[in-house]
Amino acid sequence: MERADQIAAPGLQKADTWDGRAIRGVLAVTLAGLAKRQGVPAAEVDIGSVLWHLDQGPAMVRELADALGLSAEDAQPIEAASVWAWLIRRWPNAPALANSDGMPRGIARGSSEPAVDVLTRWAAAAAQDVLAAERPAGLLPRTRVRVVGGEDEGREGEVVRPAWLMDDEHRTVLPGPPPGYEVALVVPGQGSGVRRVTVPTLDGEIRMESWGPHGERVIIRADDLAPQDV
Repeated sequence: MERADQIAAPGLQKADTWDGRAIRGVLAVTLAGLAKRQGVPAAEVDIGSVLWHLDQGPAMVRELADALGLSAEDAQPIEAASVWAWLIRRWPNAPALANSDGMPRGIARGSSEPAVDVLTRWAAAAAQDVLAAERPAGLLPRTRVRVVGGEDEGREGEVVRPAWLMDDEHRTVLPGPPPGYEVALVVPGQGSGVRRVTVPTLDGEIRMESWGPHGERVIIRADDLAPQDV
């Protein structure tokens, strides 16, 4: 659990919560599964590989747990099996202490869903933060920016996080700085309709259309962003 604690720690205000226990548990199972697959200690598993697998969602975490045999009655080590049993248990559908094993809980409070299904994306966000620390991203979260190219040129917004390119062949993140950023654009008015989003991929880029109000979070190329003077 030590490496999992290190990855989760920067984003946790309090570790002794249901949320914190779940995020650390998802990270621990993911690290253990990858360590077994890759034949290396958990401390040496590349954070890009951790992020790629978590980005696939809870099903991938369950796959790694199955590879470790954590659901078997004689699962070893006992601590890992205990962590996994807690992550997949269902909870009373009520916002009370019984819904959180007696701990403070903020995420999906009152939900009966297993922690692995609720918190995997939060664990992925923790891995993203560590990756950004290892590879200085240039634009930090909450940086005010102006779009200087592409379809949203001229608009303003705020950086949410780096947008990394995934290497699906090797199941990791491509080396180097992020080619783009997730940006929350300022809403020019409460208009709605179809907006086009350009997303960088291994093969170049793809364009997607989605319904919703303008101002939603979009992925924008790094070269099309400029920080604003505060």
